[in-house]
Amino acid sequence: MTPTTLAGFPSLTADGDRTRPPILFLHGAFAPHESWSPWMDHLTGAGWRSIAVSRRGRLGIGPDKAEGLRIADYVEDTLQVIAALGEAPVLIGHSMGGLIAQKVAEQGQAAAMVLLASAPPAMLTAQAVALPAYLPMMPSILLGQPILPDCSGCTRIALNRVPEAERAAIHDGFHHESGLAYREMIFGTVRVDATRVRVPTCVIGGKEDRVVSQALVRWTAAHYGTFPRFYEGHAHWLVGEPGWERIADDVTAWLDPLAKGVRAAG
Repeated sequence: MTPTTLAGFPSLTADGDRTRPPILFLHGAFAPHESWSPWMDHLTGAGWRSIAVSRRGRLGIGPDKAEGLRIADYVEDTLQVIAALGEAPVLIGHSMGGLIAQKVAEQGQAAAMVLLASAPPAMLTAQAVALPAYLPMMPSILLGQPILPDCSGCTRIALNRVPEAERAAIHDGFHHESGLAYREMIFGTVRVDATRVRVPTCVIGGKEDRVVSQALVRWTAAHYGTFPRFYEGHAHWLVGEPGWERIADDVTAWLDPLAKGVRAAG
């Protein structure tokens, strides 16, 4: 795996079969692009080349703490990366990254799409169990100010299936997120015209996810005319919870039959 930059953004690349389209990993709110490293290693072993890329508002690329950024800005960042790649990638997006993936696919810039615990193109309604973590952030969200939950809040809403000893290290790698972008996500102001998404789509959720409910995962799958896949013992942090390898293997198995067809279509 190689640290580099792509379209000016900090990135990681892992080589693989050049006859297949690349996989572009899109991280979620707060998360760093490096959180995809285990997935990249895993998929390299299955023959896939991949890229994980950061976005504006972090790692030295302004604005500071992502202040004032919107989902549309993150979509534009992703489109710049795809232009630098020179080909439409398979998009694998987690949480907010899944919503960004949907907007990119709507613009015809994806070869296929995998949505992991993805925000829907609709209201991301808070679940009761997550309210104690969300409520302290709500004033900043409503005002569009940068937000970053503390480790306790992250544990309650996103890391509840991560071993306790690993939670602090994951939280230490998180970044501030734009309150504007988060507000757009929870209020459902970012919509996607499903008739313009003409690529194979896989929708995955964790049965114990406290951010994206099973009902919303089902809604997103239905929006694209497919069926969701749910995983027992998993919650929101599907990129690194114990047993993530099974999910990655299933994603690989779903992608492999598409490889030739995706390449031929491209």
